[in-house]
Amino acid sequence: MLKDIIVLGIVIFLIYRILNRYVLPIFRFTTAANDNMRRMKEQMKEMERNMSQPTQKKTVEKEGDYIDYEEVR
Repeated sequence: MLKDIIVLGIVIFLIYRILNRYVLPIFRFTTAANDNMRRMKEQMKEMERNMSQPTQKKTVEKEGDYIDYEEVR
């Protein structure tokens, strides 16, 4: 009975170590990579929105006809 409990404890400990060393880091890496990709897509959409909006041009109102003149000395 005590032998079975010790063996079960060792097996649980080994499974815990394998999960912490190999499975969880891969899961964290993929989660972080997905978050970065999502942020990059949002930035690209924002840039596309900014590029697609027409820029407002300043309109200059003419006050009258322009008369070209020569300087007299």
